[in-house]
Amino acid sequence: ERKNLSILTGAMVSRVLIEKERAVGVEYIDASGTSHMLRVKREVVLAGGAINSPQLLMLSGIGDRDHLQSVGIDCLVHSPEVGRNLQDHLDMTISIHDRSRQSIGFSPYFVPRLLRAFYDYFRYRRGFLASNAAEAGAFVNVGGGSRPDVQLHFLPTFLRDHGRQLTPGFGCTIHVCQLRPKSRGWIRLADNNPGSAPLINPCYLSDDDDLRILREGVKLARRVFHTKAFARAYGGDDLPASNVVTDAQIDADIRQRAESIYHPVGTCRMGEDNLSVVDSRLRVRGVSGLRVADASVMPILISGNTNAPSMMIGEKAAGCIIQDSA
Repeated sequence: ERKNLSILTGAMVSRVLIEKERAVGVEYIDASGTSHMLRVKREVVLAGGAINSPQLLMLSGIGDRDHLQSVGIDCLVHSPEVGRNLQDHLDMTISIHDRSRQSIGFSPYFVPRLLRAFYDYFRYRRGFLASNAAEAGAFVNVGGGSRPDVQLHFLPTFLRDHGRQLTPGFGCTIHVCQLRPKSRGWIRLADNNPGSAPLINPCYLSDDDDLRILREGVKLARRVFHTKAFARAYGGDDLPASNVVTDAQIDADIRQRAESIYHPVGTCRMGEDNLSVVDSRLRVRGVSGLRVADASVMPILISGNTNAPSMMIGEKAAGCIIQDSA
């Protein structure tokens, strides 16, 4: 236990309390629906992520003036980029049937291996039950630039809808993730009710270059599955189907099946310009005593996973708070 830390569960922050252009606390709603106010001695730090941090700023009167007025919220700080600049990694899966049955399958033939796997895991902590399933990965350049623009993950199993859709049989999957999308989306308030989900439009593939990179990544993944190394396992294309061959057909399949890999960033953009939402010390412009410390401050989506960088943003915020309060 720590004397300087209290955690409230079942609570939802509804707005930041702002007095005379300074954040002085937060209002939150508990599990019973009762509203409470917490006041702070120094600062309020938002860490709601790229969806909830801009939502909370807008609920607190920090955002685009016209949008806030349209949902009945008084604008305290006109910051038009709050909720804009939304970026996310879009992902495609390419899968084949595994005739060798070496992969992790959903089949009666798999039961003996599964029983053995339970023994190996609980006795030795090894085997495929000790795996994270993403057995191999690669960063590759398919767009002709100077650095990789696609990330690949190989899984020795079928994977549909992030594993929520079970697929009978044996198969293998390659994930193709486009690393640096040019498309930009937005987040807005549906109304002034803190309990209402925000409106989210990621605007995936609104830039033609994003579609081109994903298309070339899909082609590369299919070529990998058609190599000699996969000859023993290759039992035919699963998705996309073998008759999906032209660019137009691949593009249509991408628009139909591509999915988020859950890396939203950018909606409280950090920068040195006056339009940026936070400055280089993560302080919200126009309000003192308020910072944002999460992936929403990233100006541009990084070429990889966002978990570790988000942790480092938290470390940076802690350092800034200590330095500024000294």
